[in-house]
Amino acid sequence: MSHVGNKIRAGFFATPERQGEYFAHLLEVEGSGVWLDPTCGEGEILKQLTAAFQKEDCRITTYGVELDKGRADKAKSVLDHTINAPIESMVIVRGVL
Repeated sequence: MSHVGNKIRAGFFATPERQGEYFAHLLEVEGSGVWLDPTCGEGEILKQLTAAFQKEDCRITTYGVELDKGRADKAKSVLDHTINAPIESMVIVRGVL
């Protein structure tokens, strides 16, 4: 099976970079914050989006949750915090994941 076929079979569909550019144009970001991607894959789209807004006066901390260990390991290299777990197991309490 082809590489693309393997990804389809596994249910992983990375958001195309072009979509990230489109999303960045739609967003209005005011000040620092925390962004969570509950199905972060390899973390690339969240990295791309936050890079568009990171400035000295705007710090965005990124959190990603990914079920697949291989993709979670890749996301750890591009996001601030990555958890390898099913999203259903995540609980946010007092602003902490």
